[in-house]
Amino acid sequence: MYYINFVFFYSVLGFILESVYYKYKNSSEHSSIFIGPYTFVYGFGMLGSYLLYKVINLQPNILSYIIYYIIFVLTTSLIEFFGGHIIHFFLHIDKWNYSKDKYHFGKYLTLKNCLIWGILVIIMIYYFHPFFNKYIITTIPPSFNILYLLLFAVDFIYLIKKIIKNF
Repeated sequence: MYYINFVFFYSVLGFILESVYYKYKNSSEHSSIFIGPYTFVYGFGMLGSYLLYKVINLQPNILSYIIYYIIFVLTTSLIEFFGGHIIHFFLHIDKWNYSKDKYHFGKYLTLKNCLIWGILVIIMIYYFHPFFNKYIITTIPPSFNILYLLLFAVDFIYLIKKIIKNF
């Protein structure tokens, strides 16, 4: 259950981050393909980055920060790239499109965001994740997990219906 909690927690945190950003930009956009408050590109981006961080396990020094930063930029960029393509393939929509941005790679990647994601993951893993892990992720009660998974299942069924309608 730990990794499910991990992905859901960071997906909700990502949803909140984007909602604040959209509010700041006076946009009515919704960052998720689901109805619920989760954007899984954030959850899986953090999970992939965190697992690589744990596996590589470098001693903390300036060189390790640089190496991890490069790894996190690549990891989150790959997840954003493939996530954008998967959403487009199944739903025929672009939840994000950077083709008008400077230094973009296709529709789903831009250099600016890739570099920002690397910084955010460094900050999250080194400074915030220890707190989130100790006081939130590992303390989520099983009853909450069941409720959240049931709500997500309903949301997922709704998404599948939307996908079938698009094909």
